[in-house]
Amino acid sequence: MRKIKDLGEFGLLRELGLFGQKLPEGWIGPGDDCAIAPKSGGNLAITTDLLIEDIHFRLSTTGPRDLGWKAAAVNLSDLASMGARPLALTVGAALPKNLPFEWAEEFYKGLRECADRFDCVLAGGDTSSAEKICLSVTALGDMEGRRPLLRSGARENDDLWLSGEPGESAAGLLLLEKGLSGGKALEKCLRRHLCPEPRVELGLLLAERRLANSAIDVSDGVLADAGHISERSGLKVLVEAGKIPMSRELCACAAKSGADPFELALGGGEDYELLFTAPPKNREAILEIGKGLGLGVAMVGKVEKGSGVSLLGEDGREMEPKRSGWSHF
Repeated sequence: MRKIKDLGEFGLLRELGLFGQKLPEGWIGPGDDCAIAPKSGGNLAITTDLLIEDIHFRLSTTGPRDLGWKAAAVNLSDLASMGARPLALTVGAALPKNLPFEWAEEFYKGLRECADRFDCVLAGGDTSSAEKICLSVTALGDMEGRRPLLRSGARENDDLWLSGEPGESAAGLLLLEKGLSGGKALEKCLRRHLCPEPRVELGLLLAERRLANSAIDVSDGVLADAGHISERSGLKVLVEAGKIPMSRELCACAAKSGADPFELALGGGEDYELLFTAPPKNREAILEIGKGLGLGVAMVGKVEKGSGVSLLGEDGREMEPKRSGWSHF
């Protein structure tokens, strides 16, 4: 008997027949960060994420207000990767009957704070009871005439770009779970884990100016998400180890917890940065956008014929990563 854990997330979806299904004209279905639905005057981007107690968060390490922000932010990050402007959120919350009202109140405060930050409306949802906290947030975004940035859009000879500094979220989580202190470095990494900043403005500009061919938000880890671009585009993605940006805070927190900062940067996940591909002619424009947003953007690899993801060392030889990313099963 086959088990879901043996199939993995994408194997499960594939076996259920969700990939490659025939959709009405104008629709884009499973396989990207959002579904795309045609509407009058443009397209609507739709995404849903689950946050389950003791799978995605623990009450002992995550406060309700931070969890509310994160529940909104991870969905807005999906919209960002498609180049969609946030419109609305709906929230499904299954909560234990004995959970204090104050917890729910603080959770919705955090949710509203993130929604307000990105001019997004809380438009409804549902509530129920459960043994543990289960949260399901759906986000709607407007493409406003922009072409959606799909994982399948990468082209041969594209550059591979990454926003921000990956690995800090994973480093913050390690210290949090171990109960370690770390001064300002820990505080930065903790905020990256508990209150991620979706790169909405970057995604909008990349799509509006047609600078990127494909994009994905980094939720599973740089290597794992590069693999999703590779699979959907039918091309090989090369990631150059020496070009991965690693912050001082990441290195300090990794040293404190005894972890390898390089492994955290490549496979830690929950960074919610954008990983995207673009033609070489757009390099200067992309760097200018990053400068204007006060956000680092680094060219970390390229796309070529072939399949899969290769991690290259500074000597150009292929490396075997010890940690490739998050798996849901």
